[in-house]
Amino acid sequence: MFENIDELIEVNMKLLYASKSQYMMRINFKDEYGFNLKNSKAFADVLVKKGLVILECDQGFRCDLTDLGRQIYANGGWLKYMRTVEPFSKVNTTVTINSEAKKTKQSFMKKIMIASIIIVVLCFFVTLITIEIFHK
Repeated sequence: MFENIDELIEVNMKLLYASKSQYMMRINFKDEYGFNLKNSKAFADVLVKKGLVILECDQGFRCDLTDLGRQIYANGGWLKYMRTVEPFSKVNTTVTINSEAKKTKQSFMKKIMIASIIIVVLCFFVTLITIEIFHK
């Protein structure tokens, strides 16, 4: 949809933050060259999903900058935010994969232990039956 979404977010967060009341109409979103964005509705939806703006409920034209959006812009902007958050998201993915592997291993070990207990119990009963047969 948008091949340079991060740059577009950076440009438009700057516009939103610089506006007097920190809101603007979505039809005024700009691309990286300063031209009006063609698919402003889809772009506004991206900003809403990321928690950067709140879209007006009635007609969906007015976009208000959220507290998160203000905070991100005040701390260096979207691109800086992405550079700092991205490595942590990769770490979280690695941790999630490792924890899933451990759960799978633990589940496998539980199954082996249960199967071993069942085999021991069956061996015990076979031994008792064998003793009864030879005892008679």
